[in-house]
Amino acid sequence: MRVERVESPGPDWREFVAYHPRATLGHAAEWISVLEQGYSLTTCALVARRGHGDDLAGVLPLALVPGLRGGRELVSLPYLDAAGILADGPEAEEALRRHALALSEELGAFRLETRALAPEGAPVNAEQDRVDLYLGLEPDEESQWSAVGAKVRNQTRKAEKQGLSLLEAEQARLLKGFYKPFAINMRDLGSPVHGKKFFMAMAAAFGARMRIIVTQLEDQPVGGLIAIQFGETVTIPWASTLRSERRRCPNNQIYWEALRWSISQGAKEVDFGRSPREGGTHRFKLGWGAQPRELDWRRYGPDGQGLPLGSLGGNPMFERVSAAWSRLPVATTKWLGPHVRRRISN
Repeated sequence: MRVERVESPGPDWREFVAYHPRATLGHAAEWISVLEQGYSLTTCALVARRGHGDDLAGVLPLALVPGLRGGRELVSLPYLDAAGILADGPEAEEALRRHALALSEELGAFRLETRALAPEGAPVNAEQDRVDLYLGLEPDEESQWSAVGAKVRNQTRKAEKQGLSLLEAEQARLLKGFYKPFAINMRDLGSPVHGKKFFMAMAAAFGARMRIIVTQLEDQPVGGLIAIQFGETVTIPWASTLRSERRRCPNNQIYWEALRWSISQGAKEVDFGRSPREGGTHRFKLGWGAQPRELDWRRYGPDGQGLPLGSLGGNPMFERVSAAWSRLPVATTKWLGPHVRRRISN
């Protein structure tokens, strides 16, 4: 088994992940260019091959993230829920892991982190404080509308009755509409916002497989989401609505539109993304009939020993910084936020 570092994922990478049953959106070849162009991160694409042949036995996308305190970590992949080692057997998996550990040492990273979805039926990992949620789709829109239940249907209808409407526009305007409430909401949450350049790189890379959905009130955007199709799954990595307009149920409107679009694209499931266990977004997603799916995030030190995942939640210093951030002007957070967010891999 030999492992190579390729400049960029090629057709063989795309074919391998297209047919691998455990491939996720994070394994899409496009993320290498998105992370390079959106955040100027150093990226690494590792492939495992058997013997002297060219057939792939595994892939591993990685990005080097500069930490807030000066250290660097090698992550597969930052800002996403799942990527990690994708292999057709334990030999290729171990070879990729060993190579990634050696690479992290070579690049001066203090740790390696891999992120993946846990196998079906995996027990709850108490160390992992977030959980992924996914919804199996019905074959047509009418069946899906019946399946979501009366409460969700009523709240979705309420959005339109309250004057909310979906924005129909070109991609650039949709991105602008999404980003305005997204930046406000991130400020209110005390969290640095992703840069608009990051989303622009994403839109350019994924093209028609990425849908930006925006809801507006009297021509003012109040919320939106990003949906990206990968194979038979549509993933929603980012969604946000203004707190001041939550009573109008904008979340219901944009999520229902995401389900409609997913069905029209021939998708079989929608990945709602990760949420804190028992938190508000967790309960919201469960209300649509979404099912929990455990995450398998792992950290390794330079010696290959496992490290605790840790969490920013409950850290007094982080909570003080977050509270201070939430009081900054939105314009300031839109300028400063991406510089900080680039250094936070979660």
